[in-house]
Amino acid sequence: MFRNFETRLSSKLISQVINPNLNLSSNPLRSPNIFDIYGVRRGVFQSPHLHSSTGGLPSSPSGSLNLEFDKSGRDKAYGFSSSTVTVIGQPDLVNSSISKVRNVSEAIRHYGQCYWELSKARLSMLVVATSGAGFVLGSGSAIDFAGLCWTCTGTMMVAASANSLNQVFEKHNDALMKRTMRRPLPSGRLSIPHAAIWASSVGIAGTTLLAYKANILTAGLAASNLALYAFVYTPLKQIHPVNTWVGAIVGGIPPLLGWAAASGQISLNAWILPAALYFWQLPHFMALAYLCRSDYAAGGFRMLSFTDASGRRTALVALRNSLYLLPLGFLAYDCSFC
Repeated sequence: MFRNFETRLSSKLISQVINPNLNLSSNPLRSPNIFDIYGVRRGVFQSPHLHSSTGGLPSSPSGSLNLEFDKSGRDKAYGFSSSTVTVIGQPDLVNSSISKVRNVSEAIRHYGQCYWELSKARLSMLVVATSGAGFVLGSGSAIDFAGLCWTCTGTMMVAASANSLNQVFEKHNDALMKRTMRRPLPSGRLSIPHAAIWASSVGIAGTTLLAYKANILTAGLAASNLALYAFVYTPLKQIHPVNTWVGAIVGGIPPLLGWAAASGQISLNAWILPAALYFWQLPHFMALAYLCRSDYAAGGFRMLSFTDASGRRTALVALRNSLYLLPLGFLAYDCSFC
């Protein structure tokens, strides 16, 4: 019986398509009893969401019935309203999800690159290496590798904080120098409040980590070095050339920090590696200041090379501090460091 009903219903629909001017009043499909006749109480054409307000079959604006079939074979999501049927393709949903994932990925990449540059990550890794060397030398015959990892992690965080604060304070100076104008702050890729929050967060976290996993002496050295670099060395760069020697002190403290983390104290032997690092940095700083003296002058930094056009005085300072490393090497040998 259902097959007979389907055959008759199909013939009625085809006749309506072929002859759109057919009088609907004579169309038995308009009769609400059509479904009762064939034993169907509620059919698809009686759905309040599908038939028009005047009853009967849904029709196109031209008055003829428009039957559309999806030949793509793809899954569809259908939304029904009183007058329209909205079809949302599954590919559209997938594309929207992919777009959101791409935006999140680009944001992570952007801020990751900004934090990397703001922290001067490669320079911070050198600081971590010197701190780790101090830890190994201060450990004696047995090395606590877990303690070494915690010390290196805390040192990295404090170094990243110090470098970030340095760039926060020198944003306008960096914008005037070719070698620094592309940094995150002068280039506008990151705001000063954002960078300040980042620097404060990693600085506090790193100091707390060293206090908890190492000892208070180590955390105190880390906090002192952070303050010396960010609040003494950084503003001094615009005041007097002595900033180079202060900066060398900052670079010499990390090995002492590592030694204190391993042994819990600072002995006479602990000063040899920081002293070597201090004397080694001065030739490096002097050479850099002389080669980039025009750039430093544009940025408003005061370096010894500004008043040394020939470079003779700068070279003598570098040579003198290089010679200081010779007796220090013999002292390290006598203390069984070789």
